Parts: sequence; structure tokens; C-alpha cells
Amino acid sequence: MAYATQADLVPLRMTAKDLTELTDDDNTGTINTSLVSAVLEEASGRVESYCRNRYATPLQASDDVQSLTLDIAVYLLFSRRRETNVGETVKTRFDQAIAFLKDIASSKASLDQPISDQPQTSMGGPQISAKDRHLAFSDRNIEGFV
Repeated sequence: MAYATQADLVPLRMTAKDLTELTDDDNTGTINTSLVSAVLEEASGRVESYCRNRYATPLQASDDVQSLTLDIAVYLLFSRRRETNVGETVKTRFDQAIAFLKDIASSKASLDQPISDQPQTSMGGPQISAKDRHLAFSDRNIEGFV
């Protein structure tokens, strides 16, 4: 789930002309909306990856979450064009967004979001409850199987 849309990107972070130049790989003169959507999804995933251990995901809509997503998305759009120089403002906003997300992950900063009841992991698979912990492999109970 993307935390920002193309309608947020233009005009909040860039012009339609800039977005066209950054996404029009086929020289059609139009914005590649599929590419924009993919970049916004990637940026949203990065935001979520820093927040998932503290907050219930997907995150609720908020100005902070949207702003972080947009700053990351703009950087991703510029950085996909090797011949385009990522401007100082774009780089600074990206660095600040990542620094803030790291602060969120380490509990030095917070968002206006509900706290997660249970830490989530980026790794899939089953979670073992406290009462079934004895069923997990350990050095003690794997003895004789190896």
C-alpha cells in the first residue's frame, strides 16, 4: 500500500514537467504512471520497514508518513537517471527522511501512529508462542539428530 500518490508528488515535491522527464523512458511526452506507482510503493515499503517493529502496519494515513514517502520517492526517481544530477535539496531531504526513520526504529522519535501490540518481523514464517517454545530446536533438544 503506497502512503502517497502521484497527485501528492505533483505539486508537493516536483513539477509535472520534472516528473515527465524522470519517468518518460519511451519519449512519449507523458508521465509513466506505472513507474511512479512502483516508485511510491518502494518508498512506502522503506518507510514501513523502519516502522514495523514499533507500529501496526500498514501505517495509518498521516502528513508525516506521506512526507517521508514523498522525500524517498523523489530521491528514487532522480537516482534512476544516471545522467541526471540529484540536487542538493533532494539528497538532503532523502538523508533527513532516512535519519528520522532510523530514529523511529531506535525509539528516539515517534510518529502519530498506533503502537504495535506485537513486534513484526520482515521475515516470514510462523511465530512460536511462549507456551510452545519447548518445540523449537535448540542445542539441547537437537542432540542425537545430527
